[in-house]
Amino acid sequence: MRALQGEDDSAVTEEQSIIDNTTQPEKRNLLSQLLRYLARVIIALAAGAVSGIAHCIWHLAYFLLCLLRPIPYLFLPAAVITLLLAVAAFVKPQTSPATPAWAMLLMAIGFGAFSIAYAAFVDWIRPPGAVDPADRFRRPN
Repeated sequence: MRALQGEDDSAVTEEQSIIDNTTQPEKRNLLSQLLRYLARVIIALAAGAVSGIAHCIWHLAYFLLCLLRPIPYLFLPAAVITLLLAVAAFVKPQTSPATPAWAMLLMAIGFGAFSIAYAAFVDWIRPPGAVDPADRFRRPN
């Protein structure tokens, strides 16, 4: 703020370099330099291989989950049908003597939630730049 008002800047300290330019650099052994370079190359190749394998697994998982996407989509109509059965079981419990009505209601909620969550999960794990491989099999709107 003082600089904008035109006051003296002599109180500002100068930044000093932490590298001393007056000393000679260390003379390293050529073998140690070669070993350091080889270690860096091996580590870089290992990291690249691990990264490549991880990306291959990511893309393969996305591809398989996209191809299986129609199966959980069938759970949504199953949820509607199970919900209707749950309503019928609540109205007349004799229609389902083996399964209580609340169990059918929970199954309907689970089917619907799983169907929606699966679609959201597959969209969430999409790798950058990847397209849905099953788009070509879907009906155009």
